[in-house]
Amino acid sequence: MKKLFFAFLTALLVGVPAFADEEGTTLYTSSDGKVSFDMFSHIGYGYHFVSSSDFKSNWSGEFFFNILKVEVRPAEVLGLSLGLDARFNNFNSKNTAFALGNGDNLIKAFDFGGLVDGSFDKSRGGFNVFTLDTPFLVKGLFGEFQLGVGAFAAFNLSGNTYYYFRQDNRRTEVSETKAKVNTFNYGLLASLSYNDLGVYFRYYPKSSKLLPDGSVDLSYMTLGIAVNF
Repeated sequence: MKKLFFAFLTALLVGVPAFADEEGTTLYTSSDGKVSFDMFSHIGYGYHFVSSSDFKSNWSGEFFFNILKVEVRPAEVLGLSLGLDARFNNFNSKNTAFALGNGDNLIKAFDFGGLVDGSFDKSRGGFNVFTLDTPFLVKGLFGEFQLGVGAFAAFNLSGNTYYYFRQDNRRTEVSETKAKVNTFNYGLLASLSYNDLGVYFRYYPKSSKLLPDGSVDLSYMTLGIAVNF
């Protein structure tokens, strides 16, 4: 899954400059300028604010890039945007190991002492999930400023767990693929941008869970930045 993600990222970084022309990454614009289709229109990174009993001193976040986007401007100060984004979520925790449960593929939190024999100097564990997003925004257009509010649906394709530790000056990493995640979750989305730089916020209601019941405790919201091409 990591290899797939980095293949996507490499294709984006190499392909966008080659694809872009004087119109940027726009595939189509109507004659009146009210409808446009774009490809690879933006990238972004967000920090996950995690509220969970299973995480300690964690640095968790997401990286995403746009694949396709359609925008409609029914009025001079109003815009509608629907997109398809590829997103890579990573959640990690200091001194907590994450692995798959026995036979159920649910992500579990473990004490390192129960998984590793002997003493260890440093340890960290986590898991990541690859997702396709369909964000929808209603935008207020005020010159170079854009304010958007809306929602998104997330289709979670795959996940894996990992943990690593350093013992006797030797680093060991253990990873497991095919972690069980909920196929679908959703949330609210808001954005504020000026010219080609913006900030965004994702909120997940309690009814929308990334992980199924029986997995680690996970509740979070995301604040990040995005850059438009």
